[in-house]
Amino acid sequence: MDQTEQKTAILKRLREMLVRQREKFSSYLRLLEQEEASINEGDSEKLLAQVEMEQSIIAEIFTLKKVIAPLETLYHAAYPDTEDAIPRLKTTLEAMGTEIIAHNARNRQLLSRRMEELRKEITSLRSWPHARSPFSEAVPSLIDITT
Repeated sequence: MDQTEQKTAILKRLREMLVRQREKFSSYLRLLEQEEASINEGDSEKLLAQVEMEQSIIAEIFTLKKVIAPLETLYHAAYPDTEDAIPRLKTTLEAMGTEIIAHNARNRQLLSRRMEELRKEITSLRSWPHARSPFSEAVPSLIDITT
């Protein structure tokens, strides 16, 4: 394999990995939107399933990053500053990453508010006036000593 083919192979592989990462970011953003809806609806079952899916997507993104890092090193060595497709992809990924962080923060804030509402609701349920049992105030008046 000559040097030009090797450069082209590196470029294609890196581009492929970055596109896969963009797809994962996109699916993560969709999932965050679904989580937001589940939080607003108070659907804890859906939210639990979505959080499990989120963990899976995050793991895949980190795996892709581990593959991309050495490819980027090879890419920078092969294309010091002559190729422009990869920097555009990287810019898109950075923007998506920023959007993910912001959406994730919004979801955490929503979830925190929802949990506080639930705590208040639980506290109010605990403080309802309870009807006293007629047996709790009874004082024994006779003692059987024959047994």
